[in-house]
Amino acid sequence: MLRVFSGTRLPTVLSEVRRTLGDQACVVDVTCEDGRVEVLASEVPVTVHPFQAPVHDAPLVRTALEAPDPLAFGAVLRRPDPAATEAPRPRPASPRPASTRHPIRPPVIALVGPTGAGKTTTLAKLATNPQAYGRQRVGFIGLDTYRIGAVEQLETYAELAGLPCEIVYELGDIDRALARLVECDVILVDTPGRGPRQSEDLATVRTWLEHLEPDEVHLALPASIMPHVMRRTMQQFAHFGVTHALCTKLDECPIDSRVFDVVARERFEMRWYTDGQEVPADLRAASGRMSAARERAVARRRAEEVFA
Repeated sequence: MLRVFSGTRLPTVLSEVRRTLGDQACVVDVTCEDGRVEVLASEVPVTVHPFQAPVHDAPLVRTALEAPDPLAFGAVLRRPDPAATEAPRPRPASPRPASTRHPIRPPVIALVGPTGAGKTTTLAKLATNPQAYGRQRVGFIGLDTYRIGAVEQLETYAELAGLPCEIVYELGDIDRALARLVECDVILVDTPGRGPRQSEDLATVRTWLEHLEPDEVHLALPASIMPHVMRRTMQQFAHFGVTHALCTKLDECPIDSRVFDVVARERFEMRWYTDGQEVPADLRAASGRMSAARERAVARRRAEEVFA
């Protein structure tokens, strides 16, 4: 039997769910409207939104931190020589120098991208999928205090997974958030999307990101957008210090390889892509599709040289 609980603060509503339905209560859905939070919950487990909390005391598996992509975790991307005709080759690890502002801290990974790219859901998948960071101690930092319901959405994922979450409202909150999450193995950062009327707000977020000094910045690119829009989006977010691309919503066009082709031509790396809404299941390693895209890019350049 499903029951509806409502209030003005998510933690209070979730506490009421536990008091009423017990510790085994299952949250089915969370909605936010007009300043109120509404939680749909069940006394017994249901499978509407499967969500598995990470098991931190289980043996660690190889993760992206331990088995980095060819550019090494924490390495800043460098554009190769435009005249090169071959796809970029793996380079030896070159660790990013320790932050001058936060010399002792966990690795920080930020997700940036346009509005509606699925950044918050993707962060939840990264935090809980055992093939990503789901077997490590993960902490969230939320910078998206502009979009209605964004804070509540991130806090809900954190609550369900039993992970710490810090929300940043001003620059001074960043150091305090990092201090509270210092015992985590990795920190994942949620950021607001970009829109034409948000330039001032995004300038603030850019300043906050510079203060955070993330080790990696992944640009979320929805698979359904056109190639010229993808390239323009990559240009728009270049000043955020993007190091990787991350394809989202591939389930909307599962056989479409355009996003991988664009990322390969722009000489970016991609570690993950998502292909559905299920958390944490719909997260895939992008290495296979990126290898195929790089091969197509090399073949295309060689053909252009032959027929030039």
